[in-house]
Amino acid sequence: MQHIRLEREDDILVITLARGKANAMVAPMVDELQQAFNHAASDPHTRGVVLTSALPRMFSAGFDVGEVFGYEPERMRAFSHSFFRMFDTLRCLPKPVVAALTGHTFAAGAILALVCDVRIMSEGDYGFALNEVNLGVVLPSRMIRALASEIPLQTGHALFLEGHVFKTPEALKAGLVDELVPAGNVNFRAVTRARDLAHKPPAAFAGHKRALVEVAGGPPYTDADLDAMADEFLEVWFSDECRERRAALTRSVKS
Repeated sequence: MQHIRLEREDDILVITLARGKANAMVAPMVDELQQAFNHAASDPHTRGVVLTSALPRMFSAGFDVGEVFGYEPERMRAFSHSFFRMFDTLRCLPKPVVAALTGHTFAAGAILALVCDVRIMSEGDYGFALNEVNLGVVLPSRMIRALASEIPLQTGHALFLEGHVFKTPEALKAGLVDELVPAGNVNFRAVTRARDLAHKPPAAFAGHKRALVEVAGGPPYTDADLDAMADEFLEVWFSDECRERRAALTRSVKS
């Protein structure tokens, strides 16, 4: 695979984001993550998953501003549909999934982190944020419900309504991450936590997780659900307000 790496720690599958300087997501990277999550869900030799980054100070900056922000409507619809499907596959994966956040965790990167069962973050001066509201972007309501269920209500207000950037110690206090560990230990600790959960009886773990997931964000999405989510997302994505905000961010990134 070009944008991610797959490695094994015994019965734990380690999925490493490895694209450029920021692990910024594009369509082929989302497709690779979908394949990896499908494999993890169906492979009997995989008892747990760790999602991490090859970069020492960055988990993921979210969508690639230079590429994804330029997608025309049909391509953006296909991309958003794929991203929501990949999100749902991770959300519903019937095995323990631990995020090893090696640094900054923003936008789509934060979305992926929030639907993992456990989040371990590296100590340091890093941020955790969803900046969608500042760009005029509206996430699908089903996604917001699933994400909001993972965090305290007050944290959700700051995350979704303010676009607040939670610095590392604040992210722990706010319930966005479960542990802070020294930078060199984040992957080891994540694998350890995944292995601890993987030792639970698999059917019992999967059953409890399925119930929790469905209470929070509903059952797995159908194709019709994904179509509706894409329509809801794109209705705002291509609005004048959102276009202007995205264009301003693109200019700032290029300058």
